[in-house]
Amino acid sequence: MIPNKSNFKFQELTPITGVKPYVIRFWETEFPEIDPISSEGGQKIYSRSDVESILKIKKLLFEDKLSIQEAKQRMSTGEAEMLEVEADAVPEKSAAIDMRPFIEKSLQIIQDIKFKRNW
Repeated sequence: MIPNKSNFKFQELTPITGVKPYVIRFWETEFPEIDPISSEGGQKIYSRSDVESILKIKKLLFEDKLSIQEAKQRMSTGEAEMLEVEADAVPEKSAAIDMRPFIEKSLQIIQDIKFKRNW
C-alpha cells in the first residue's frame, strides 16, 4: 500500500514497492513512466504516479512473467491501466457511481505534472 503523500525519496521506494534499489535504477532507464525529478540537493524525488508505475511494472514482470519488452509495450499502450480497472469491482449499471476516486486520481496526475514541469 502506498502512503498517502505525493512525493517520495529514493530510499522510501524499496520498503513501499519491495523492489531492490538497483532494479529501480535499471527500470528508470527502460520505462519512461518512471520519471523522477532531482531536488536542489541532487536527490531524486518520485511522484505517486512513479511509485504506481513501479508497482505495475513489478506485477507485469514478476507476477505475469512478461519480458521487459512486453511490459514496456503494455505500459506504453495503457494495457497496464486496463488490467488495474478490470481487477476492480465493476458496479452494476443501476448503482450510482462514486466519481471521487477518479477525480482525486485526476487531480493527483495534474499536480504531479505541474510539479515535474515547475509550473
